[in-house]
Amino acid sequence: RSAQKKEATTMEQNERKDKSVFVTVGTTQFNPLTSSITTPEFLSFLSCHNYTSLTIQYGKGIPPSFPSCTNLQRTDDGDMTCFLENQTIKCQAYRFKPSLLTDISTASLILSHAGAGSIMEGLSFPSVKKVVVVINSQLMDNHQLELAHAMKSRGYLFVLEHPEEVRERKVMEEVERFVPRKFEGGDGGEDFVKIVDCQMGFV
Repeated sequence: RSAQKKEATTMEQNERKDKSVFVTVGTTQFNPLTSSITTPEFLSFLSCHNYTSLTIQYGKGIPPSFPSCTNLQRTDDGDMTCFLENQTIKCQAYRFKPSLLTDISTASLILSHAGAGSIMEGLSFPSVKKVVVVINSQLMDNHQLELAHAMKSRGYLFVLEHPEEVRERKVMEEVERFVPRKFEGGDGGEDFVKIVDCQMGFV
């Protein structure tokens, strides 16, 4: 309980600083998510909570566009700056990178597909990361769903059942208040161990 209180204090302190969001869809595509995070509703949420940076790993999907930006400037290396009515958000979008560790390390909030590798990368980071798993109903994988909900039930992460939920202010305010527990590699529950082992290829 004291550890979780300390994590909450740290996140409250971070609330006062500029923050960043990292979105990852893995090796496939998740267009409903990448299109939802570029909507006025989601960008307005970012603006209201001092998020100044948005990085999107969009895999094999459609490159994200930003229809709500009053002015979108692109640099030669592919970075974008989205000018909103009240705030500027720096945006970066790419298909793949050899490693996502840099983006994970700098992120205040991680929105991830339900792939086991991405989930474990976010949770296993030395400092506690706020990980939100967004379910892709187009890629129904019962084991992925089991892993996501097993982690949620233990307080390690937050789960959104549909990508469109990121556009709902009430839902995202709940995400913002969420304080995750530090992942210590499992809690000894047999069902939990089996789920993780299966997803990580240990069995």
